[in-house]
Order: sequence, then C-alpha cells, then structure tokens
Amino acid sequence: MTDLVAVGALTSLIPRQALDAAIAAHECRERRVRKLPAHVVVYLLIALCLFPDDDYEEVAEKLTGMLAFAPGSQWEPPTRGAVTQARQRLGAGPVKEVFERVARPAASPTTTGAWLNCWRLMAIDGFVLDLPDTPANLEDFPKDSAGGYETAFAQARVVAISECASHAIVAADVGSSNLNGV
Repeated sequence: MTDLVAVGALTSLIPRQALDAAIAAHECRERRVRKLPAHVVVYLLIALCLFPDDDYEEVAEKLTGMLAFAPGSQWEPPTRGAVTQARQRLGAGPVKEVFERVARPAASPTTTGAWLNCWRLMAIDGFVLDLPDTPANLEDFPKDSAGGYETAFAQARVVAISECASHAIVAADVGSSNLNGV
C-alpha cells in the first residue's frame, strides 16, 4: 500500500504537462503507439529512484499496477528489454528538463531549521556514483587513474544544491569523476 502512495505522490507532484513539455522540447515523442509512451518512461525512471532495490518489472508494475485491474484489461508489465529500449529512445534530455522544471525548495516559512532570519538555508554537496562499464558510459565517464591506480568502474561525479531542512535537491550537475588533467 505504501508503494502505491509513493507512486500516487509522484504523479501528483510532477504534472503530466511538465513531462509533455520536456518531451516536446527534446523531440522524443513516440512515433507509434507503444506499451511505454515517453511520458510513462519518464515517470518510470523517476519511480526507479524511489524503489532502488526493485527491478524494472517490479517498479513498472507499481507505477502502472492499477491498469491491470481495469475492466477488460489485458495489460502486462513491460519486460526489462522493453524498458531498456524505451530509455534509449527517450534519452537523458527530457528527464533533466523535467527535474529543472519541478525541482523547488519544499520547506514552508514555518519549517523548523529552514531559515536563518530571511535567508533560506541551502547546502552544496557532492558525491560519486559507480556506473556500469558500457562503451557509452566509458566514453562520457572514463575511469580515473589518478594516484597510480584505476578505479574499478566508470564513475559520475554529482554536485547538488539542496535545502537544509527538507533535503530537497533544487539543482544538480553531473560530470566525470576523472580528474586527470584538471
């Protein structure tokens, strides 16, 4: 039940219009009717972050689970391969644009710890994510060999600005963790 609440909150916090605008801006709308239209793929990618321990099929079922209960429905969750292909068709641009459109501080004026007089308290943080060693990832995020050893995985360095009280990330950028030549 809590999974359905999380997915319901996701779809209420991120309006379909924001998804459609980002998809249109990046010209990646599907050209034929598919099980995974572009706006569903964006919701799915966000939902994958909400449920990091679940596989594609489980998250897709949580996101679209109510479709299976519709009268006369023969809907089945997409396969891992279908999700992978849909992600590749979509690309990163629309997801980044949706984030930029909807990411906002969440604390209200009465939230404890959110303000210092008239100033909203924000923090800058950075972290590194290990990525699969795919050819595309290795091209964009080469392994770092600084200090005489090579990292085990391609890695992405993320720098984010977040609100201190709510921990809501309001801006972020991703780059290579390879510091050679910097």
